[in-house]
Amino acid sequence: MTTKAYFMVSVAEKFCQDGYQEAVRDLQAMPEVKSVESVSGVCDLLVQVEAPIRVVLVANKIMAKEWVKRLYVLKVEPFQPEGAPQPTTPELLKARTSSPTKK
Repeated sequence: MTTKAYFMVSVAEKFCQDGYQEAVRDLQAMPEVKSVESVSGVCDLLVQVEAPIRVVLVANKIMAKEWVKRLYVLKVEPFQPEGAPQPTTPELLKARTSSPTKK
């Protein structure tokens, strides 16, 4: 099972002149990164990652880049691929009520 996360990244001032192109290229080269979008405001980039490992390891990998000023974690969620079976509420309730209890 993979995990999906969204990071907001602030780029250091000296790397802002080229429109964050070096940062975007570095991020797109990482296999865990699924998308990189430029945003305006407090942060410069929105990064979506999917990783079969803990996303903190991916966050640390990004933070180690020399152009990163700051990284914020927006959201982390377990990722289910499209088409994966999702249990329905009755199935979940049945599984809960049919499990053996200790006496």
